[in-house]
Amino acid sequence: MADISDLPMLHDIDADYSPQYVKLARILRGKIESGRYRQGDILPAADLASRYKVSVRVTCNALAMLAANRYVSRPGAFRSYRVIWQADA
Repeated sequence: MADISDLPMLHDIDADYSPQYVKLARILRGKIESGRYRQGDILPAADLASRYKVSVRVTCNALAMLAANRYVSRPGAFRSYRVIWQADA
């Protein structure tokens, strides 16, 4: 898998020019929807930043986007995000 921070080739019509945090949010959403991360799992920003080779700020923005779309929640300012999404039965 290419790093999220890899830049697309010039004039690549299929390139994704989305911001890094949007790309990471899509990846994490896919892992949540596939069951890789399940309801109740904790998603520490620092660990995710290291794994996907992005800054903690990018990771926090991605997690905030997922929170706005009700995939994760954050119980307090200094707490890690936790998966709250569950597949419809």
